Amino acid sequence: MQTVILAGGEGTRLRPLTSQTPKPLVRIAGKSPAERLLKQLREAGIRSATLCTHYRAEQLKEALGSRSNGVRLRYVKEEYPLGTAGCVRNAWNGDDVLVLSGDSVCGFDISAILAFHEKSSADVTIVTREVSDPREYGLLTVGDDGRITGFIEKPGYDECLTNLANTGAYVISKEVMKRIPEGEKTDFASDVFPALLAEGKRLFAYTDRTFWHDIGDIPSLLAAQRDILSRDGVENLTEGADIADGTTVSGGSVIEGGASVGGGRIISSLILSGATVASGADICEAVIGENVTAGEGLIMKRFSALGDGCVVGSDVTVGEGARIAPRTKIPDGAIIRSDISDAGYSSLSFGEDGEAKGLHGAEDHLRFGLAVGAALGEENIAIGGIGRGAEAISLGLRAAGVAVYDLGRASFGETVYCARRLECGHFIHVGEEISLLRSSDLTLPRREERKIEQAFNRSAQSAADRPAQKIDGSAASGLYLRHLRSLLPKENQIRASLRTDDFREAEIFSGLWRDGDGEKVSFSVASDRRTVSASTERSVLSYENLVILCCKSYFEKRRSVVLPRRAPLSCEEIAKQYRSSAIRSEGELSLFFCDPIELIFELSAYLSKRGISLDAAVSELPKVVYTRRIIEAPEGLPKIMGEGFGDARAGSDITLENGGARAYVRPLKSGKAVSLYIESVSAEAAGALSEDITRRIRGEAQNR
Repeated sequence: MQTVILAGGEGTRLRPLTSQTPKPLVRIAGKSPAERLLKQLREAGIRSATLCTHYRAEQLKEALGSRSNGVRLRYVKEEYPLGTAGCVRNAWNGDDVLVLSGDSVCGFDISAILAFHEKSSADVTIVTREVSDPREYGLLTVGDDGRITGFIEKPGYDECLTNLANTGAYVISKEVMKRIPEGEKTDFASDVFPALLAEGKRLFAYTDRTFWHDIGDIPSLLAAQRDILSRDGVENLTEGADIADGTTVSGGSVIEGGASVGGGRIISSLILSGATVASGADICEAVIGENVTAGEGLIMKRFSALGDGCVVGSDVTVGEGARIAPRTKIPDGAIIRSDISDAGYSSLSFGEDGEAKGLHGAEDHLRFGLAVGAALGEENIAIGGIGRGAEAISLGLRAAGVAVYDLGRASFGETVYCARRLECGHFIHVGEEISLLRSSDLTLPRREERKIEQAFNRSAQSAADRPAQKIDGSAASGLYLRHLRSLLPKENQIRASLRTDDFREAEIFSGLWRDGDGEKVSFSVASDRRTVSASTERSVLSYENLVILCCKSYFEKRRSVVLPRRAPLSCEEIAKQYRSSAIRSEGELSLFFCDPIELIFELSAYLSKRGISLDAAVSELPKVVYTRRIIEAPEGLPKIMGEGFGDARAGSDITLENGGARAYVRPLKSGKAVSLYIESVSAEAAGALSEDITRRIRGEAQNR
């Protein structure tokens, strides 16, 4: 059995600690992950191991040498990244392989893992662990016998109903290793294992019950530190540090030997050797690197970090999550709210509907374009809208080699239509928010978000040899207007007005719409730019009722409808009545779900064809109460969703029925809440089902 340790990653999310240090050498409670792992190997009777290296390879080799903790070491350096499987294949000696991660901290019983692999006659054994936040991990679904049934790679909360994480530790037969191509970039989780599963190979999960921490970022490093100290029975680790009288040190903090603290509070934090912090400090769940010099009154909030050699003035506040690059000088009284690196960047994240957050000016917009181009690898992307930043984003995309279709001041719906006609896989709409979405289903999967965030936050984007071109997309906008005209009937049945904050949307509507002589209807576009409600002289009509009428219009024309998750649950039943089909989120969404004007025009055509008012058309629909709620969730949401709602799962969807009410349940991307959509015969029935769902969540949390 050959033992291979993966130790080549850059650890970008752990910067600034990894700016000058390989991730396997970052110290946690006094020891590096590499030292801890080699000790475990020795205790399991393993006397040799191969390290796959890339980032700062020579530094790693110098630190560990040819033998460490009684384990003989061999080093194989990748000249360029080959992926997890590619680098192991590059280091393979022809035997079965035990693959371990050199940058995680765990209590794995390696002997037990090897025995399980042999007993199950597995082709591959994957060591798994239950986690509370699944978004940064590859997940597995597993049968009762321990056999793996599926893989989900780094999902969002809204995509996963399991919390069983792939720890990156594997036992792999030599027959499987032979299949991995030499010299090609290949990953176990995304390439090798799914192919083996499709062929019916024996893939088993060994679920570890000790402890495991993937040291991916500052929060996970501090969590691992607290866990290690707790397991060792140590409240705080301060041996060899110079700590002034009256200083409060608590919550599983580590102040290394050679560090000095002049007074204040140190809570659940890490201060590395050589750092000097003056009096009046308030350090809470933060990291201070080696040889930092900080003046009086330093405040560091949760998950902030100072890189090695920083010089910090007096009365400085480092905000939550802000990371400061090594050797940065910060003047007295500064308030740091976002990351500072050699390139001077702020941190990027994405909201629930693909909104890019953390962009604060032209430089950030340019870097955002570069990051999107580098991460997605698209040939072309469409950009529309009237907000600030479009030109800088376009320039960044083109510098990354992505051709940009410039749609000018296009509305949201217009941008979607044009992106599809131009065969762009993604589009960017620039309004009050800057939104990046897939053109087909208006989503941005977590795996894509993560790639873009990493490309942006590490400030390591590279420009193409030659910038791509900027293409005038006005011809596609002309097709969009022609399409809308084709929907309008010769004689409208209603008189309509549109309330919207989008100037272009209002312009299109007023330029194309011609009032009829019938019912007066006022339409209002919601802030999400996709949904719309209506009011007449007699009633206020919900978005759901308008959508159902548009679906009926499609069905009468023998056209199928592709529904988003937010669509009414009854659309499928109505499709059956017309012997048509309604498909939920498995293709290109029907445009009226993306564009309020499309919805209004389609609705108008339906009413005119039938010669009835909007109130009359809605009166024909079943009397349904539509309810939407957001329920705050405790930690461990994936486990709650998987176990508490197992009887209501159908793939990735959760649908419940009870007493005349049906609910669709979906975790939000943040993992902190659940979106609840209910259709019911009455408000009382909706309330009862809502309370049942709330009890499931809270009850499951209490039983864990």
